[in-house]
Amino acid sequence: MSLFILSVAAVGLGAATGCASSYKGVVKPGVKMSVLSPELESLTDQAIETYLKADVRPAFPAVLAVAKLTAPPRYAYYNRNEEPTAALAVPAGDEAAGWRKLTATTSNSETPLIEQVQVVTALLAPGKPSLKSLRDAAAMLHAPLLLVYMQDDDAQEGYNDLAMAYWTIVGLFCVPGNAVGHYTVCQAVLVDTRSGFILATAEGEAKREENVLPGAVGIAWDRVARQARAEAVAQLQANTLEMLRALANSRAAP
Repeated sequence: MSLFILSVAAVGLGAATGCASSYKGVVKPGVKMSVLSPELESLTDQAIETYLKADVRPAFPAVLAVAKLTAPPRYAYYNRNEEPTAALAVPAGDEAAGWRKLTATTSNSETPLIEQVQVVTALLAPGKPSLKSLRDAAAMLHAPLLLVYMQDDDAQEGYNDLAMAYWTIVGLFCVPGNAVGHYTVCQAVLVDTRSGFILATAEGEAKREENVLPGAVGIAWDRVARQARAEAVAQLQANTLEMLRALANSRAAP
């Protein structure tokens, strides 16, 4: 009887979890905005001096163009003659609503910050996105400010320390011996559309992990991904608001 129970449990474990390995945990993704422009990867001494001497102060209220990029995929086969690139995406749902809410905010002096938010789409910036093409799109939208942000994710799943209990019938159905995790990072740069100077940066991140039953791995994986992405974007939007307020107050200061 005991051999039968072990056999049934082993079959159930294999069917439920496939060839999963031990859960190693998620790590913070490294967002690389350098895919937009070589200037964002390394600056020459002359370029650094130019940035330090520049006194670019945006005027408020302003029209803000928002461009969302998804990071290049990590695990894929590429044409040897082509480099993996970021892709232009369109914010939707709560994410889009969060950007539109910037129009209802003011600086500490009650000066309106953003009078209109425009989303940059592939219709305005076709092909491989670059800082120049996104600035062109912002200009067409009559937006003197351009916010470009990139999202990157790390997701993992596997067995945790409780998985040994799967070798019993009761453990297979009652013990959360699988783990799923998702880590999302959003990195943003605020750009002066006319000059291309970087005015400020902002970031948002969120990490979610759960221990689950083997039959619920797929559902939990989707759930932690949604939660981590939503939290990271919400944090980015809150930090962007503070960044805009700081710029507006610095301009108002004598």
